[in-house]
Amino acid sequence: MKRNSSFRKQFIFALILTLVLSLVCTAATWGASLYYLLSNEDGFLRPANYYEQKIPQIIQFANRNHDKLLSPSFKPQLEQIIPLEGIDYQVVDLSGQIVYGWEGRRLLSEPGDIARKLNTSEQVDGYFIRYFPILDQEDRLSGVFVLRYALSLLYSNQPVNAKLLLFVFGNMAAPFLFILLFTILFARRIGKRLEPPIAKLIDGAERIRQNDLDFALSDVGGSKELTQLASAFEDMRRALHTSLTAQWQMDQERRDMVAAIAHDLRTPLTIIQGHVDNLLESKDKQAERLDKYLHTIRKSTSRAVRLLDDMNLVSEIDQPDFRLKKQPVDLAAFCREKAEEYQLMCAAKRIEFEAAFHMSDDHVGRIDADVHRLEQMMDNVIANSIRFTPEGGRIRWRINIGPETAVIETADSGPGFTEADLRYLFDKFYQGDPSRSTAKGHAGIGLYIVKTLAEKHGGSVAAGNLPEGGAYVQIILKVQHPTSSSESVKSINK
Repeated sequence: MKRNSSFRKQFIFALILTLVLSLVCTAATWGASLYYLLSNEDGFLRPANYYEQKIPQIIQFANRNHDKLLSPSFKPQLEQIIPLEGIDYQVVDLSGQIVYGWEGRRLLSEPGDIARKLNTSEQVDGYFIRYFPILDQEDRLSGVFVLRYALSLLYSNQPVNAKLLLFVFGNMAAPFLFILLFTILFARRIGKRLEPPIAKLIDGAERIRQNDLDFALSDVGGSKELTQLASAFEDMRRALHTSLTAQWQMDQERRDMVAAIAHDLRTPLTIIQGHVDNLLESKDKQAERLDKYLHTIRKSTSRAVRLLDDMNLVSEIDQPDFRLKKQPVDLAAFCREKAEEYQLMCAAKRIEFEAAFHMSDDHVGRIDADVHRLEQMMDNVIANSIRFTPEGGRIRWRINIGPETAVIETADSGPGFTEADLRYLFDKFYQGDPSRSTAKGHAGIGLYIVKTLAEKHGGSVAAGNLPEGGAYVQIILKVQHPTSSSESVKSINK
């Protein structure tokens, strides 16, 4: 029987095997008993005429010894031949006197009894009595040999009644005893087969209760049901491990986010607090100084608000139920508007901004996207470039809409990315050089937001360094297939 067969099949197989083996063993037991009865005439189950069958052998012995039987000294030899448990005997002389033997009633009490009863048999009180002559060497009558026996089954087995009852009831109970025996044997066998997998499941449940999920349940065997249960248990363990690991990671990221935001908020809030204190303590509130302080306070406040907005955005997009609100977007018009906005931002920092837009002849310039999230992606990339591009530097923004994808690439003339940056650039809270990051005021989640939103749009993001120096970030998005030809190649140079 296969170890992984079902409980039902195992139990049915064990039941059938128990019945078959019990029948075979019972038949063997009954056959052995019958053989013993038929082959062993001295067995305790003797026929009713068992003792009667012994009489010819006794008479032959008596005839060989003639009148020696009349000597009391011959008694031991005679009693070795006669089964005294079932046959009584008397040795009687010619006068009717009992020489030795059974001391009960005298069977030859009258003078004419010997002549009348010799070589005859009679039945008295349920016993058969037979009379045999005792002859001397000259074949002259010397006495009478009397034998008394019964034809009762009970009587012939009287000395072994307990054995007889045990034999009869033992054979009657044999089928039930064998069924009980094989039931116990197969139950133990099935139990030993099922104990290890059940113990593994119990141990696994205990380890899960202790929040230990770093184990695996292999094929436990035992039965088909236990294998399925173990498989479901293992699926549950993996799901719990994944869920709890994600939960633990989320909790750790949340703690890291709070720590990072708290650290980055400390600088603008300290600046705000210092300038406010100076304004409150200054007796001479010059208009020029007041304007400078207020601009600094506004700048620091905007920085703190931006950090909080980034934290809220990360918390929002990391939720499992976060969904984009996609709609058809005219990417060409959208990018023109953003280019004008970025031009003003770069001009404020004396950075040259160059935008170029290219669209294939067979495309209408529309994509399916969440406008708000698309804007957040572009703003984070441009803000990152502005943050690390020195005054007098340059930022190039190129949009290329092809038949299948839209590529949005931002390149700057800043210091570029280090090797460590390229490995961890899109990790949450990665800030690169700590001193540079603190001075620039960011929590290291801008590019993580870009990567996450790009992937939720079905796209991707990549970053690297330009051969001539500086860094670039490339966003690739899937576009809506065109329904008709539209604009030809266009470009905007700002």
